[in-house]
Amino acid sequence: MVLLQWCTLQPSEKGSLAAIRFSCPVRVHSIRIFPSNVKPFAQCPDVVSRTEPSAFFLDVYFNAQPIVSPDAKERPKHSNALVPTSIAYAGGQSDFAIDMGSEHATRLMIVKGEFESVSMAIYGKVVSETHTSPSSYEPRSLPTVAPAPLPAALDPANSRDPTQLARQLLRLIPDAPDLALVIRLIFCLKPSNDDWDLPDFPYLHADLEDTGSDFNLEKALRLTTRPVPDDVSPDAVTRFAEKVAHCEKDLNQAYQIAGILYNAASQHPSMAKSLLDVIDLQKVFDLSTIDDETTLLRLLYASANVDIAKRLDAPWFIELLSSIASELNTDREMRSIAKRLLARLRGWYVLEDAFSNTQGDFIIASQTLEDIGTEEQSFGIWLESITTHGDVVSSLAENPVLHVPLPHLLSHRLTNTSPSQDEFVAFVRAYVGVACVLAVYAWSDSLPDERCRARTFGVLRLWQGTDGYREIVNHLLLLRQMTFRLECMTDNDPPTQSGIDAEHILVDLAKNPRAILRPNFVKCILNIGTCTSFITDDERSSMRQAAFVVDDGFAGAVDELLRPVERPPTFGSLRTLRVALAMMEKEFDEDEESRVLDDFWEEAKCGLTTCLSDLLAPIVDEIRAQFSLLQRPPLRTGQDVVAQLFWTADDILRLFLRLVPAYPLPSRFLRALTTNVADIFACTDAADLRYSQTSQPSLAAQETRQTCIDMIRALSEQPPAAMRGKPGAQIVLRVLLEHGLHSNGLDPTHHLLQVFCLIDFLLPAEDCPENQRSLWVQSVIPTALKELSAFCHALDTENKVHFIRRLSALDRGAVGVGEWLFLEEVKNISQAVQSLKETEIPEPRRRVIQSQVALFFRFLSEILQGSSAQWCVDSLADAEDAPHSLALTFTAMSDLRMAPLHLGDVLESLAVAYDVFDNELRWALVVGLWRSLQAPDVTASRLERRLGSSVKILTTITPSYLDPATVTTEIGWLILNLERYTEVLTGDGAQSIVSLLQWLSQTATNIPKLSDVHTVASDQFQRFQDRLKDLLPSEWKERLDAASCELVFGSTSTPPQETTVVSGSVQLSIHDIEELLRQNIPTPSTPPRRPLNQDVLGLVTVSPPALLRSPAVTGLTKTYLNNDFRQLRQSSARANTSRLPSMHVDVGVAMAA
Repeated sequence: MVLLQWCTLQPSEKGSLAAIRFSCPVRVHSIRIFPSNVKPFAQCPDVVSRTEPSAFFLDVYFNAQPIVSPDAKERPKHSNALVPTSIAYAGGQSDFAIDMGSEHATRLMIVKGEFESVSMAIYGKVVSETHTSPSSYEPRSLPTVAPAPLPAALDPANSRDPTQLARQLLRLIPDAPDLALVIRLIFCLKPSNDDWDLPDFPYLHADLEDTGSDFNLEKALRLTTRPVPDDVSPDAVTRFAEKVAHCEKDLNQAYQIAGILYNAASQHPSMAKSLLDVIDLQKVFDLSTIDDETTLLRLLYASANVDIAKRLDAPWFIELLSSIASELNTDREMRSIAKRLLARLRGWYVLEDAFSNTQGDFIIASQTLEDIGTEEQSFGIWLESITTHGDVVSSLAENPVLHVPLPHLLSHRLTNTSPSQDEFVAFVRAYVGVACVLAVYAWSDSLPDERCRARTFGVLRLWQGTDGYREIVNHLLLLRQMTFRLECMTDNDPPTQSGIDAEHILVDLAKNPRAILRPNFVKCILNIGTCTSFITDDERSSMRQAAFVVDDGFAGAVDELLRPVERPPTFGSLRTLRVALAMMEKEFDEDEESRVLDDFWEEAKCGLTTCLSDLLAPIVDEIRAQFSLLQRPPLRTGQDVVAQLFWTADDILRLFLRLVPAYPLPSRFLRALTTNVADIFACTDAADLRYSQTSQPSLAAQETRQTCIDMIRALSEQPPAAMRGKPGAQIVLRVLLEHGLHSNGLDPTHHLLQVFCLIDFLLPAEDCPENQRSLWVQSVIPTALKELSAFCHALDTENKVHFIRRLSALDRGAVGVGEWLFLEEVKNISQAVQSLKETEIPEPRRRVIQSQVALFFRFLSEILQGSSAQWCVDSLADAEDAPHSLALTFTAMSDLRMAPLHLGDVLESLAVAYDVFDNELRWALVVGLWRSLQAPDVTASRLERRLGSSVKILTTITPSYLDPATVTTEIGWLILNLERYTEVLTGDGAQSIVSLLQWLSQTATNIPKLSDVHTVASDQFQRFQDRLKDLLPSEWKERLDAASCELVFGSTSTPPQETTVVSGSVQLSIHDIEELLRQNIPTPSTPPRRPLNQDVLGLVTVSPPALLRSPAVTGLTKTYLNNDFRQLRQSSARANTSRLPSMHVDVGVAMAA
């Protein structure tokens, strides 16, 4: 990016227009405007900027000129189209990004606005019309962008005093009050409009001594609406409390005492304590006195004070609240407030405990903070307590400052993962820091003080873009007072930096659908005018559309859910849909599910599950299209839209999670939903690989991934009655097994592995209840054997081993499904090895089969280890054909001179349990062990083990079973191989060879042909014998000589053929792949003629005899021969047709009566 133009523009007298013409086509990337009296360039000190006035709007128009492709045959005509954009300049040096795209350039820029002069620098790049396509592709790695940490001054989460930043911002205001008084006035004891105009404001304190003779609870209530000075005398507070306690009792006593406690909750800490010490709350509050919402609501607000919460957390009051919350005849709102008050009293105890207990309930504590942050009164009282109450402040400060990531505890998605104590303490500090800065913002906005407000807005915008702080800022900005202040700041003419920041904050807030559910935020969105600096007309229209759904209530949400999904989806359309889904979830939270479903049926004339299924299908299609290999060219969808797609799917699935346990789905819906969940699950992992970990698509995918797991488990728990006697797990498992082999355009390998991962989450754990295990073993798995076999066969080696072990552990030998899958693999590989003996097999297919064989032995090597080794050997021994199939495999590989990498390890593992195998497999093991010693990298220990095992097995084989020629040939080749590697031969290995020769000589007494070792020359054996004697003790030397005398060796040696080492990888060209795929395409052929003497059941229709005897159809029984049929068609008057003539010459038409 280079400097394209520097200029100081002055508008024309008419139209307030100015223009810049570039000498060649350019693509503008950014415009930088400088304030007056600034030197923009250090190399040019004479250049001084001049911009008047200090703030204004600019309309900028670019002449759009298409970029000519070097391969284009025709040059496009020049266009006079002007592409508009707007700039809101609020003063100072400001940069404005311009996105012109890659298909257009410009040579003319027109500026229009109410300005006297403006100095700007235009940056971009020159577009060359002679650009040529690169001749070669050079891959380059994309730079990794890591988020920069917050400065220490702007990071209250890592500060021992989280209020420090707010106090520093407050000092920007001349004669600013203390932070505690600001919090008190802004959120709790809100002064009247007249008080703001008084000269002593904000120091308008209550005089607790001026009570008068007519003092009563009403007067005490009015007196506490003003703040008490921080230096108030303790005696004065005590005397005031005693006067309140001795006031005459009346019918409104509970209402007034609740009001006094509410006002005192945000005052000096001593005031609430003094009142609680002298007032007998148990005599004031009972079922007869708490009979209205206001009294209970004031107690709810007051309980945000730690001292009041502790006093109310008494058995008598808990019992009182429980009775109100459980009484069905009580007003619904009263019951809701009672439940919240119960949760808040427990929450304060849990919150204080979390500051000192490393095993505290941090989830409940965070839910308490979330509830407190939904209303100003509770929020202000709690903030006052957390920042001024000595015990709470010291308890929080005692925790060390550790730099830990902030947990996402304010997400509406419930999580079972609890943060650590250090993470929770950092979260509380961040919460307090953000809350105090918001109080400073509200104070500066009320005065107003533009300097402090602009600085505070800058901090809030920074936090809104920082992970961890974002959720806290957005949650607290939804307070009614905050949204009202943001709404007022959208009237931004002339533009100010605070107004621009406010619009940015509003747009970010509106990205969360649950935020739009707040009535005060809906009002804020609907009142946004057209004179905005950042919010465009399209964005405003999109936000209003989502707000109208909430404004229309339940009917508006139903209408939105019934509307077809926009294709391709936009951020606005997805947000509106998510708002409707959030409204439905809110309805379920606040009302009975059955009533909500009935209301939905009345509005929509269909069930909610049907509606959600219709919504999920196109959403899944759009998600799948983002990662499809068939999409050419790939979709260029913004990250915000991709994130919204995942979150929309997540919202729909969460509604299903609420409905499925109580309202089971029919099998058709169950199958479709299972397939869609599997595709979403696969795409979440693809998104996690494509996007950075901190990006919105990645975060959305991670949240949706867990929902998919929960959804699959919930679907599998559906009762059999809903699926005609079939358990839900049976249908879900079969659908997943089948769908794993059909990727629908996604990466097949990745899709298969993700479905396998989902199945792994679906299968019950080893410690599951016995009834669940019985259901799966007896009713689920046996019905899906065919699908299990196909799915298991397609898995890679590691996952195949895990899958079979998992099924075997679940089965515990009841059905033997793990053993059956293992034996199926053995049979399949035996057939594959036998096919390699065919001479006409194409070379690409041969290499593929060899790779499959190598992968099988890797699989066999891994599954014969650990806990699965025993049942694998037992299943091989117990199966009728398995030993024979495995023996044929070993023998065929010996004949083909193939040596997979893990063959030796498999042979060693099987040799340990040789006694359970028959003669055929034992001999195959012996030959395989001998052949495995041909490898040049054989070690001494391996040679010793394999020789010992082979001799031990050989001595157990029935001699009559052995073929003498084969045995002597294999032993001769073994000797020739060992003669080459005598340097790795040890004493134990030499003794094993002597034992082999002894067995051979002894067996030759009954089978004389075994003494003829013709493949080894006598002189070569003599050298080998001498080498063995160097390793043997005297006793073994005698045995060697005795055995050698009984054997006859040849005149020349016949060395074995070299063995080909086969690995699990295979390299194929595109031509080879095409050839492999072409082999599976059947050759087109004419279907065989059906016989005329078919049975009656094979006829489609039978014409009645009356019709066949009609003179009009006498020609129907004619049989056409040779070309008669074609000649008849050519002579017909209807011969003018596009249908090709028939290629069949002998056509017989027969009619049956």
